[in-house]
Amino acid sequence: MSHPLVERLGSADPTERRAACLAMAEDPSAVLLTEALSDALGDPVKAVGRAASDALVAIAQGTGSNAARASSEDGVEGAVRLALHSKNPARRWRAAFTAARLAPPSPRLLPALVEALASSDGDVRWAAAKVIVDMGRLHGEVLAVLVGLVRSGENPTVRRMATFALRELAPDRSEAADVLLEAAEDGDLQVRRAALTAMASLLAPPTRVAERLLTTLRGDDDDAARRLAALALGEIGAQEPGSIPAETLRELERTRDEAQADPDLRRAVEKALARLAAGRPGS
Repeated sequence: MSHPLVERLGSADPTERRAACLAMAEDPSAVLLTEALSDALGDPVKAVGRAASDALVAIAQGTGSNAARASSEDGVEGAVRLALHSKNPARRWRAAFTAARLAPPSPRLLPALVEALASSDGDVRWAAAKVIVDMGRLHGEVLAVLVGLVRSGENPTVRRMATFALRELAPDRSEAADVLLEAAEDGDLQVRRAALTAMASLLAPPTRVAERLLTTLRGDDDDAARRLAALALGEIGAQEPGSIPAETLRELERTRDEAQADPDLRRAVEKALARLAAGRPGS
């Protein structure tokens, strides 16, 4: 005879399935229900999969005797490990997400996390990127993985998300500046824009970054790219007063004066000039 809560997981009503997951965390036999929760991580409804993750975390962290807690942790670890090897991408992602909630993320989660960077769900993409960044702060080899993804990831969405993750993980590293400069030439428009956005967060970047941003500002075919380049120049100059040469300042002023037909560009340039002025000595 199956457990009543497991039977509720078979309901056609996702609200019922979600409630069953949450109830499992409170059940006296919760440790015996982790395999069912492992299956529920792959539920097609995101709220149900999240509830299964919440329940597994609650079971692993539950109060009680040391022996009971150890048993719960073992059961949850096995459930997560099982889900990580599932054929269901959603289940693999939620297993990796659950594992990262239970302990500092390890590189063994990378395959599922990189796969999640290509998700059609923006929440999943950003959550996966955050876990990768957290992992990178503990494991140096993650930086090289992100650099490789930006340079050669087959999926442009993965390249774009890896660019944002790189911005958060290594804004002070020369290899980050190098790969962002390469990404600014990517064949995908969204990746190029992401690279320009990420350049704004670089710390003490080499001069070729400002030079690339100036080139974009002067004549990129994409109006949004020109706006992003202007904003990035403002941020870099504000962080490092004096790092933006006079030629670039003059180009920003010229662009502002000539951007009557593009109010969005004009506003971006004005914001950049204000940031630069605020960072000047004596301002």
